[in-house]
Amino acid sequence: MNLKKSLKLFLGFFLRWTGFPVEPTLLKIGNPTKESPVFVTCNFNLTVKRVLKALKDLDCYLLIAPSNGINVWCGACGDDFHTDSVLSIIKTSGIDDLVEHRTLILPQLSAPGMDPISIKKKSGWNVKFGPVYAKDIYSYVENQFNKSESQRIVRFPISKRLEMASLYFFLLFLLTSAVYWIVAIFLPILNLFLYLDTVLILIGLIYGPMLILPSITWKTGKLKIWIYEVIALSLIILFNLFIRFDLLYLIWNIVASLLISLIMAEDFHGLTPIFKSEIGAKIWKKGGDKMRFLFGEYKLQPYGQITLERDKCIGCKVCIEVCPRNLYAFNKDDDKVDLRNSEKCINCNACVKRCLAQCLEIK
Repeated sequence: MNLKKSLKLFLGFFLRWTGFPVEPTLLKIGNPTKESPVFVTCNFNLTVKRVLKALKDLDCYLLIAPSNGINVWCGACGDDFHTDSVLSIIKTSGIDDLVEHRTLILPQLSAPGMDPISIKKKSGWNVKFGPVYAKDIYSYVENQFNKSESQRIVRFPISKRLEMASLYFFLLFLLTSAVYWIVAIFLPILNLFLYLDTVLILIGLIYGPMLILPSITWKTGKLKIWIYEVIALSLIILFNLFIRFDLLYLIWNIVASLLISLIMAEDFHGLTPIFKSEIGAKIWKKGGDKMRFLFGEYKLQPYGQITLERDKCIGCKVCIEVCPRNLYAFNKDDDKVDLRNSEKCINCNACVKRCLAQCLEIK
């Protein structure tokens, strides 16, 4: 990998909200034939790299569809990775001439943005939703393209928590460093040791909450962050009182700690895949449909309580297929679906949009 690609991958990892695209295209993996499976992904460079790694032992085709360089789930929920993305790559790639079957395998987390019926009607291609994670693709294929329950569920393990913490730390580190050293020009008391102290607080108040707090199932992320902040402040004060007292350091640490926690508390749950965004829910409740960031905006999906009109259910099991939180179970007694653990719903809207009987609603 050359320096330019390495730099782009690095920036794509740490600044993924800005969008880091690769060219939409068709790739041949291994030695595919006319019967080989056709996978689809977005054109975010880091996602493409991970999918290619997962497909390296398969003979298949990979369609990289346009998503403005946004990852699969954010792109699908935010209207960057959608039905037209798939239709466009089908049309421009020439995949029709390479295979005899007409089945596309899309990532499950793309479901909020995809309309399989429309794709079938306009292109002749059927859609299957594969596993949540690319690493499960090989076993999914080995199992005759059937997902296990674990392959349908989104998780937030330690590795992913570290990844998300690193993204947030990188942005705040750059911002804090820039502000600190500009101010230090005019305030000589802001020295290197105070700067390193600030970095340590950043590490403690970003990595600590991200590693620990998602395991706590309280409804609000703000409460989690502020309880963590109280503990952090207590440790800061105890350290300064009994180990190394310095009034400047004490005041600086308290102010820096409070400011970082204020930022983290704004939408801590929105940084995870297992809780719904509190900012998104607040904006939606006020009638807004977009969430704006430093680098752009994100189209919101409806927020509220998921409800099931069970009398209308036709037992198509689409909701089971696309729900990343495993909220649905098929009832063999009457061939209908039961809604369970609705409090775990993160309002991705995949089930609502894909329900063939239109018996699901968020309100």
